[in-house]
Amino acid sequence: MRDRLRLKDPRWALLDQLKALLLPRFESDGVIAVRFIAWFSALDGFSVWLCTSTDVEREALDVVAAQVDVRQIALGLGFSEVDAPVVVAQSQETVDRDFEGSWFYAMR
Repeated sequence: MRDRLRLKDPRWALLDQLKALLLPRFESDGVIAVRFIAWFSALDGFSVWLCTSTDVEREALDVVAAQVDVRQIALGLGFSEVDAPVVVAQSQETVDRDFEGSWFYAMR
């Protein structure tokens, strides 16, 4: 089913392209992974989670500036204004401590 949804909505492929651009863009800010929450077949918009190793790195990340950069990159790839992403920063340290190490629990 998931593969069928991905074929019907081109935004899923755009997420793969976006991830490939965002990780190198934010690596120097301590970002070690990029994750998404999206329900394109049902809802517009999505969130981008910039993941760091530590709480200190997460707190040092300028999320307001990251929001602007991520939005510009997403629009440049072909996402619409309606789909402009929301940026969230989270650390593996917090996920380990508060969510039993589960990104699934942290992101829901």
